[in-house]
Amino acid sequence: MRVITVKAPQGKGKDVVELAFTSGAKQVSVHQASKCYPDGKQTVLDVVEIETATPNAKMFVEELMAAPFYDPASFAFSVRHPVSIFAHEPPKKATVPVILPTTDVYEELWQFTSVTVSLVTRVFLSAVLLAYGMVENILPLIIAGLLFLPYHHHMLATALGAVIREWRFLFQGMLALFLSTILIVMAGACVALFTNPPVGYDKYSTPLEGFVLSLIIGIAAGMAATDDAGRRELIGLAATAHISVHPAWVGLQLVFEADNTTRLLDHLLIFGINITTLTLAAAITFAIMRMRGDGIRRFVADETGIK
Repeated sequence: MRVITVKAPQGKGKDVVELAFTSGAKQVSVHQASKCYPDGKQTVLDVVEIETATPNAKMFVEELMAAPFYDPASFAFSVRHPVSIFAHEPPKKATVPVILPTTDVYEELWQFTSVTVSLVTRVFLSAVLLAYGMVENILPLIIAGLLFLPYHHHMLATALGAVIREWRFLFQGMLALFLSTILIVMAGACVALFTNPPVGYDKYSTPLEGFVLSLIIGIAAGMAATDDAGRRELIGLAATAHISVHPAWVGLQLVFEADNTTRLLDHLLIFGINITTLTLAAAITFAIMRMRGDGIRRFVADETGIK
């Protein structure tokens, strides 16, 4: 379910209303409001509110951003996810959970790929728990570390950026993925300085097993990212479980047994296969789920001046 609020220039509200009905909305509210500026100026806006099911919201938002009357400089809209809506449609229709608007997926993944002090700290500390759990082979500690690693979001962001051809977003996802990988390796090396070999955890997949698991998890993660229902954090745990153990192992072994290049190359190979397969599988899923980037690219180009 989604509640969409569109703030349009005065007189443009009727175009938004027509588009909402075309997209499947059954009832639309319109009122006027004043937009205020720091210098004291005011302009009148048409404010349109739409309460509808998630698939209708996706269609409306993406059609709005592609509409000839839409101007990113003068229009604004927000999409909210209410706990419940009891209005003009029965729950059976209002609660259809897929497919999310591309803007929802895009902005959520932007939050997870923004490089902040919080992200760096969270990834490093989670990787410390993961690496220590691997050395001592303490499964609950490994799971605890994996739960807080936002690793799979970076792969999903890379996949979505490629599908919608929003290159700044694609590079941001790749940057966050690269940085997180380095942090996991560093955390493994730090843990190794204060512990003793060998690494107790040894449940690593073969290249073929890694490929199959990554393919399945990539599809599931891509579908979960476009669905209101389900537990996305559990998909994240599955995604990070068989991928992040490899850079953590590399970090540990750089201190424990740096001269064992054969095993090091094996882990790097499996890691490369896993991360590439998951990203490609998610990208194919996003394409099948009709994630569209025309409106997003138009908005970003208008805001930044970069075409």
